[in-house]
Amino acid sequence: MATLKGRIIKEGRARGTALVSPEPIGFLGGVDPETGLVVEKGHPLEGQSVAGRVLVFPTGKGSTVGSYTLYRLAKKGLAPAAIINAQSEPIVAVGAIISDIPMVDQVDIGQIATGDQVSIEGEVIEIACTATVVGELVFLKLGGSVITDKNREATAREDVIRRAGQEISRALKARPDLSLVLGHGSGSFGHFVADRYGLRDGIQEGPQSEENWRGYAETAAAAARLNRLVTDVFLAEGLPILTLQPSASALCRSGELISMETRPAAEALSHGLIPLVYGDVAFDEVWGCTIISTEQIFACLARELRPSRIILASIVEGVYDSDPLQNPQARLFREIGPGNIAQVERTLSGSHGVDVTGGMLTKVREMYALVRSQPSLSVHLISGRLEGLIERALLGQAFSEGTLIR
Repeated sequence: MATLKGRIIKEGRARGTALVSPEPIGFLGGVDPETGLVVEKGHPLEGQSVAGRVLVFPTGKGSTVGSYTLYRLAKKGLAPAAIINAQSEPIVAVGAIISDIPMVDQVDIGQIATGDQVSIEGEVIEIACTATVVGELVFLKLGGSVITDKNREATAREDVIRRAGQEISRALKARPDLSLVLGHGSGSFGHFVADRYGLRDGIQEGPQSEENWRGYAETAAAAARLNRLVTDVFLAEGLPILTLQPSASALCRSGELISMETRPAAEALSHGLIPLVYGDVAFDEVWGCTIISTEQIFACLARELRPSRIILASIVEGVYDSDPLQNPQARLFREIGPGNIAQVERTLSGSHGVDVTGGMLTKVREMYALVRSQPSLSVHLISGRLEGLIERALLGQAFSEGTLIR
């Protein structure tokens, strides 16, 4: 537990998870008052929600109307729990005062990291650091198209799951400094049920709503069945897997994942366990419910846990300009970055098989937004069908296959 002191701008008491920006924040045009999401293009926090967070940043910027943006956020219940600045300026200070948001400044904000549990009482700031990971932290997703037959409902490829578990186990033995967060898609278990009930865009109240809410429960159960199978196989291969059910804490707004409990994953890692998450259902403030992909969950966890790499193992080698399962002439993008992201987005289409989470285009957009907010992070898309490739990707030794997003 670390303790800091600052200068009181708005007296108060608050507690929450820190969200830290190395750059100033302008609330007018920078934060959407209807959603609480940072919308300033290129900002380190772009796409993240300030709602309920202890928002830490050097200073404010922009128009004085930003004070009233903070006030609007407060009225909608989307304001930060508290604000900590290195040096306050009038726009943010006035906004905090009229919105009753505890605020202090003249603080060494370099002592606070995203994900820390921070409490403020008057001028005193107490920081409980999140569990630390020794060595390199890597996120690995096994795509639903790899571990299931996405064209046949509830059909698992147990041999592929077992092989993946063996490759992961060998990589961990070869690199004791490696820590993992694992995830998998819902494949032909959750996607078929969700598609049958049309859950991707929520549930409209009406005569069919009761049946559709039952579909929500059935989709959750289908996704959990696949997860149970993956967990059991991985445990049998000696991997200390701890399943974390995303829908137990995930909350969305219009299909966007705005919050999910991340501390259990951090705690599991600190004890040498391997957290396992999966594509799942989630409640949605606007739509009633929606489906969340493993990529969305990874992005949420990455903001707190800060992995160095994310590996996405799919049925294809990487990102192509057309579906390689239907077009043998499809061209592989070896790298995706600022110079070609627009071209990639124009050429991508949906995924092969039934997928209610948007296919490859959505995956690329989510991962590209994440690497923009965390420049030290790289995302590698590889084939999960080729024996030994997952192991080599985890070891990271002169690995050049697939598509790299950075």
